[in-house]
Amino acid sequence: MQKNNCKLCGEEFLIDDEELALLDKLSPTVGSVKLTIPPPTHCFTCRSKRRLGWRNERSLYNRKSDKSGNDIVSMYPQDSEYPVYSSDEWYADDWDDKSYGRDFDFSRPFFEQFAELNAKTPKVALLNNNPENSDYINRAEGNKNSYMSFDLGWNDSILYSRSVYNSDNLTDCTFCRKSSFCYECIDCENVTNSAHCINSTDLSGCNFCYNLHGCHDCALCTNLFNKNFCIENKQYSKEEYTEKIKEFDFGSKQKVEDYKKRLSENMRSCVHRFANNLKCENCTGDYLENCKNVKYSFGAKNSENCRYMIDPERGKDSMNDCSSGGDGAELNYEIIGSGWPYNMKFSNASWHCSDSLYLCFCQNCKNCFGCSNMKRAEYCIMNKQYSKDEYEKLVPKIVEHMKSIGEWGEFFPLDISEFGYNETVANEYFPMDKKDVLKNGWKWRDKVDNLIPTSDFQVPDNIRDVKDDMIEKVLVCEITKRPYKIQGQELAFYMKQNIPIPHKHPDQRHHERLQLRNAPKLYHRKCMNDGCNNEFETTYSPDRPEKVYCEKCYQDNVI
Repeated sequence: MQKNNCKLCGEEFLIDDEELALLDKLSPTVGSVKLTIPPPTHCFTCRSKRRLGWRNERSLYNRKSDKSGNDIVSMYPQDSEYPVYSSDEWYADDWDDKSYGRDFDFSRPFFEQFAELNAKTPKVALLNNNPENSDYINRAEGNKNSYMSFDLGWNDSILYSRSVYNSDNLTDCTFCRKSSFCYECIDCENVTNSAHCINSTDLSGCNFCYNLHGCHDCALCTNLFNKNFCIENKQYSKEEYTEKIKEFDFGSKQKVEDYKKRLSENMRSCVHRFANNLKCENCTGDYLENCKNVKYSFGAKNSENCRYMIDPERGKDSMNDCSSGGDGAELNYEIIGSGWPYNMKFSNASWHCSDSLYLCFCQNCKNCFGCSNMKRAEYCIMNKQYSKDEYEKLVPKIVEHMKSIGEWGEFFPLDISEFGYNETVANEYFPMDKKDVLKNGWKWRDKVDNLIPTSDFQVPDNIRDVKDDMIEKVLVCEITKRPYKIQGQELAFYMKQNIPIPHKHPDQRHHERLQLRNAPKLYHRKCMNDGCNNEFETTYSPDRPEKVYCEKCYQDNVI
C-alpha cells in the first residue's frame, strides 16, 4: 500500500497492491522495451477532471467550415484556434493527415510539442454518425429527429437529453434506455408514458416516482415493486385510482412544483440502498451493472477487473477510463471517449485504435504515438510516418525523455485542452467556478446568448392555455436569466403529454437533473438500520439526511 498526495489538490489518496499489479499489467511493450507506467500522481477526482475536461458534448456553435466555407454546427466556435471540417469533409480522403507530421524535439517537453501539432490538424465539427434530421446533437450514433441531445445511440425524437439509448419521444431525460414518451426521467429503463421518475424500470403511466420496478399507474410513490394504482404508496382499486388521479393537474407549472417538492420529501424519508448496482460481484461504486471486480467506479456496465472508471461499457483489465467501451475494450489506461479501444494509453476520442499512446481524435490507428486527427495510420509519431524498426526504437527514447521531465504516465494536461472547462463534462461531474479554473491555468469560455427576450410576456401556468405562437417567443430562465426558445417539436410534445412549458433554460434543467444523482465519490459508512453493523462504500455522504441501508437490510425491509 502506498500513500500519495495529489499534485493538484493536495488530497491524500491510497494506491494498494492490486492497483500496482494492474498498472504493471497495463504497462505497454514497444518492440522489446516495457514502458512501465508509474503510480498516479493525481487523486481520482483530479484525474477524472483532467480527462473529462477534453470532452465537450453540449456546447455547440454555428460557424463556417475551414475547408469548404459552408455553414456547419460545431463543438468549436468560429474564433477557435483550431481548423474545423464538417464530418463528411473530415472523413474524406482529399486531405493528408501526415502532411502535418513533424520530428520530435528532445530539447522540449512532449506536451508542448503535441499542443502545437494539435492546433494545426483539422478537427471534426461534431461526432454525429448517421444522423437523420438531427444536426444539433453530439457524441451520437444512428439518431433521427433529435435536437440538443448528447451521448445518444439509436433513438428517435429525443430533445434536450443526455445518455439516452434505444428510445423514442423523450424530452429532458438523462441516463435512460429502451423508453418512450417520457419527460424528466433519470436512470430509467423500459419506461413509457411517464414523467419525473428516478431510478426506475419497467414502468407505465407513472409520475413523480422514485425506485419503482414493474409498476404502472402510480404517482408520488417510492420503493415499490410490481404494484399498480398507488398514490404516495397507498393502494387503490383501479376505479378509485382513476377518480383520485383526476385531482392532479400535471399540466400546471405551479402544481408540478408542488409535486416535485412532495417527491423530494418522500425520497428523503424513504430507505435508500447503499449503491444502485445490479448483478455485480466484488464491486464498489454506483450505477454499476453486470460488473465483476470493478472498484471505485461509476456508471460502468458489463465490465470486469477495472478501477476508477466513469461511464464505461464492456471494459476489461482497465483503469482511469471515462465514456469508452465496446467489444474488446481491454488493457486501457487513462483514456476518454474512445470506442473499441485495445491496449490504448493516455488517449482521447480515438475509435477502433489499438496498441497506441497519446492519441487525440484518431480513427482506425495502431502502433502510433503522439498523433492528432489521423485515420488508418500505423507506426506514426507526431503524425510522421516511420518504419516499424524506427518506431520501436524512437518511442522508448521519447518515453525516457518524458520521464526526465515528469510527463510520462500523465494524461494530456488541461491547459492544452481544446475546450473551456465549463464547456465540458468535467464541469458537470466536478463543477468549478471561473476564478478557480483560471487560477489553475485552464481555459474558460463565457456563454454568449444572442436571443432577445420577448417583452411583457408571461408564460401561461397551464399547458392548456398555451397557443401555437409560443414558438415565436423568447423566454427568460427564472434561475439564470438566460434567454431560450421553445421549438415546434418540443411544443407538440408538451401538448400531447400534458406538460407545462418549462420556465428554465435547457442547460439549467440539465444541471438540476444531474443534482438528483449522487456525485462520483465514495464514503465509508455504516448501515443505518437499527442493530445492523454492516459497513459499506456509498455515494451518500455522512451529512446527507437519507436513511441508507446495506444490501441485506434493504432486501429485508424494502423488497
